[in-house]
Amino acid sequence: MMSFIAFVLLIVFLNCIPFFIKFSSPKSEKLIGKLLVINSILFLTFFLFSYNGFRLKGQFTFNIIAILFISITIFYFVIFKNTIFKVLITTFVLTPLLVVSIFTLLFGQKLKEFDFDNNKKIIVTNGGFLSCGEIVHITETQFLIFDKEIYYESSLCLQGIEKIEVEKKYNSQIEFLIYHDGKMDSENPYKYEFDIKKE
Repeated sequence: MMSFIAFVLLIVFLNCIPFFIKFSSPKSEKLIGKLLVINSILFLTFFLFSYNGFRLKGQFTFNIIAILFISITIFYFVIFKNTIFKVLITTFVLTPLLVVSIFTLLFGQKLKEFDFDNNKKIIVTNGGFLSCGEIVHITETQFLIFDKEIYYESSLCLQGIEKIEVEKKYNSQIEFLIYHDGKMDSENPYKYEFDIKKE
């Protein structure tokens, strides 16, 4: 509750800055407005893709888009004069997207990537509020720029995953050796078997 109140106070404070700083630059406002529209569309599009299992390739690609969105939004709050239009945009569009962007930067981060085969990767991400450890995803390349999730495991309760080796791979049966920090489970490497066709 305190973090929510702090966030609301921060938004109010940023919107009050134009009252104290007499800065007026129509060119800057126009540039920030265009950048905000473009970056909002990019962020929302790639967030929806990510929500449906299509992650952008690269460990920091989506993070960079989210950070750019947050930065441009802050510039919008600071530079644009307070009008009814700004209040409506801030309340119904920017603040919810800002919450989502901060949430994506805190949770679901790519921590490690390991090669599985020519077209597939193993990606390790940090968990959310209720997860007991890191999450393991198997992805395959689709549309050149996306890693499409084809399998994930969130119930391993392992943290500090350093390396994953594919020990056995016959038919659809796969065994992983997962090397981790040993805090959540004493078995190290942890052996995990699954049938990818059943998932």
